[in-house]
Formats: sequence, C-alpha cells, structure tokens
Amino acid sequence: MFDGISRMVIAALLLAAPAIAQELPMTRKGLDSALAQYFAGADRNHDGRLDRPEAADALGFARQMLTAKRDVEPFVMDVAPDGRPRIALNENGPLSRGGVIDLIYRRTDANGDGFLSLAEVQAVGRERFDAVDRDRDGILDEQERESAKRQMGLFQQILGAGQ
Repeated sequence: MFDGISRMVIAALLLAAPAIAQELPMTRKGLDSALAQYFAGADRNHDGRLDRPEAADALGFARQMLTAKRDVEPFVMDVAPDGRPRIALNENGPLSRGGVIDLIYRRTDANGDGFLSLAEVQAVGRERFDAVDRDRDGILDEQERESAKRQMGLFQQILGAGQ
C-alpha cells in the first residue's frame, strides 16, 4: 500500500508544476512532451539530469527540503508545558514534510545515482497517467482529468507544494 501511495505522491508532484501552469496533457505523448519541456527548464546547468537543488527549485521548495541531512528517528520525546512527557513528529525526520519529499526524490531516482534523468521522471509520469487512464485508451477524458487534478490538489495540500 505504501508503495502505491508513494508512487502517486511522486507522480503528483512531478505533474503538479506543469499542470498548474497549463492544462493537464490529454495524451501520454502530450505528457511526455510537457515533462520534457519542464525538465529542460529545471535543468539549470544543462547536464541532462536534475540534482537535488534543481529538483527543489523546480517543485517550488526551499533547497534545504532536498539537501538537508535527515534524522533517522521519526519521532522525538519532549516535555509538555504541564510537565508531562509527549511524543512529537521529528521536524527533520523521515516522516516530516522534508523527509517525505526526500523519499519521493529517492523513489523517482530509479538507478540510485542521486540524480533524476528525464527518463526517470517520464517513467513515473507515464505510470501515473496509466493509473488515471481507466479505460486504457491513451487519452484522458474529462472525468479522468478531473480525477487526476483532485489527486494532485490533495497531495499539494498535504505537502504544501510551492510554499
């Protein structure tokens, strides 16, 4: 289940930026083209791959979101104002907003080289497109497009994309 959710989050973030700027592509070929254009603009040093700072910039996150060293502990123990112990989410841990974005980056980086290639980004985009294309005709009808937009909006809210 987590694998499916993480793949949806990955694709939603990858698709969110171009979809906000323009209408969600209706075909797989259109999606490939939109992602290629977006990727080219995000690849600031023109080396054919996105490093973590470029990916953070492209997605509208502070660079620290993808470059900070993460704590391994998801929770921290502290003391509430009333003196009682409490458990809180570690703001630099793997379940924090930055930790989830880091997970997304690592899952998209299929070959594990630390960079995102256009092929890796397009593969995730195609996978998400195919999941939304319920009738498997290679074209997103209005209902399928609305479903994809709702999912992207939900994930943007969860992760605060672009803030």
